Amino acid sequence: MSPVPSQHDAVRTADRAVIADLFAEYCERIDEYDIDAVAALFTADCVTDYGPGRGGRVTGRDAVRDRIAAGQAAFRRTHHQLGQSRIAFDPDVADRASATTYVTAVHEEWDGRVWRAHLRYLDVLHRAHGRWALAERRVEAALVENRPEIDWVWVTRRAPGG
Repeated sequence: MSPVPSQHDAVRTADRAVIADLFAEYCERIDEYDIDAVAALFTADCVTDYGPGRGGRVTGRDAVRDRIAAGQAAFRRTHHQLGQSRIAFDPDVADRASATTYVTAVHEEWDGRVWRAHLRYLDVLHRAHGRWALAERRVEAALVENRPEIDWVWVTRRAPGG
């Protein structure tokens, strides 16, 4: 006999779906250069760090909005494609979750140069007033194609054999 899901399990399943939609909306709005809508996905006191070559640590929704607007203005087009995402809920704080999400981001600059970044978004999310939002976002790069001059925080990878 299989266990019957609890009401708590159903709530967490619904929360996961809402958070997954938030991640998808981020990608859609970034690719449309709808910067105000992107900023609205963050808490007022959010912190982001897209890496030293992409603006470094930025605090507060208005500052994050301005950093994203400036960074995205360098591109004619972008395409952000989400991969797997692992969401964990804080057992001690009901309205807090963390997530690791893989993303491939393709960028076309105004001069026609195209480059691709394979990244991990490391997020902390808070729910306030019934709405999940990004409280923290850090980015780690696993592989960057055709843009070696940008300084990234790299995914830690062990050396083979030890």
